[in-house]
Amino acid sequence: MSDYKDFFKDDPWSELSDPAYPSGRQLYVNDDRFWVSRNESGQILFFIHEKEVVNVRAIENLAGVELEVSHFNGHASRMICTLTVDEDQLKDKFAIVAKDVAYHCSQYSGVQLFLKVQERIKSWAQFLKPVSSGLSHAEFVGLWGELYAVSEVLMDSVPARDAVRFWVGPDGKKQDITLNTMAIEVKTSLSGDPKVIKISSLDQWDKSGDELYLLRVVASPCGEEVGLSLKDLYERCLGEISGDGASEALFLQKISQLYGKADKFQLNDAFLLSSLSMYRVGEGFPSLTSQKVPAGVVRAMYDISISSISDFEVSEDIKGIISNG
Repeated sequence: MSDYKDFFKDDPWSELSDPAYPSGRQLYVNDDRFWVSRNESGQILFFIHEKEVVNVRAIENLAGVELEVSHFNGHASRMICTLTVDEDQLKDKFAIVAKDVAYHCSQYSGVQLFLKVQERIKSWAQFLKPVSSGLSHAEFVGLWGELYAVSEVLMDSVPARDAVRFWVGPDGKKQDITLNTMAIEVKTSLSGDPKVIKISSLDQWDKSGDELYLLRVVASPCGEEVGLSLKDLYERCLGEISGDGASEALFLQKISQLYGKADKFQLNDAFLLSSLSMYRVGEGFPSLTSQKVPAGVVRAMYDISISSISDFEVSEDIKGIISNG
């Protein structure tokens, strides 16, 4: 598969130091509808030029960016996305979003193209926010555990590109990692927390493959010199896929919603792994599913005691199980 570098410049605006809009330079080698430019205020932007009149209302109130749809020369339409915040870090992020939008939306045309472009940009909204609001405690601990599982377990068991693809990301699906024949649900807690696994839905244990496993991550707060922070794990993942633009964009797309919310303290708080254990979710495993509750029960949250699942802990090497999955 060809890489992003075959289709995009690292900095799409590198040759545009002066205002150029409505002209610009082509963003995507494979599609001459996607362009980048600078407006009269010097702000960087990318736009999609569709050779027909498209009537779509632009999404409003997106932090950090502004969307506009305009008719051009009476027989064409443009969707323009402008970065409104002058921060170097956001410029790098904006470049990632522009490439991702072009790469994933070029198959569409007309109204559908503009709708898909807006949908894609909206999915990056948290990533582009200039201010981080902070994660809840549960979100913070859960994200640390998932990133640990991806960077220290999954990427050590399968190629990094596949690890990014197998990781579902924190988007509310049944399990956190889905391989070819198995799925893994990651549950993270801190040392001293109650020895329970918190379950948030009835479909958490629905199988999406031949085998379903629970990976339990327990971590302890520690100093930065010995532990790993969210930022450390994030950068380790990016380091493993460095140079693979498609995998990098996919990883950032999956993580942006939560990582983009983390404040500077959460990004730098370090933890040390206390224990890592894996359990096979099979017959007799204590669980509730939509098939195991009375009709009419549509939602449930419950705790499973760790002591009750000791017989389900696997003795095989965890990375070996994943490598064969």
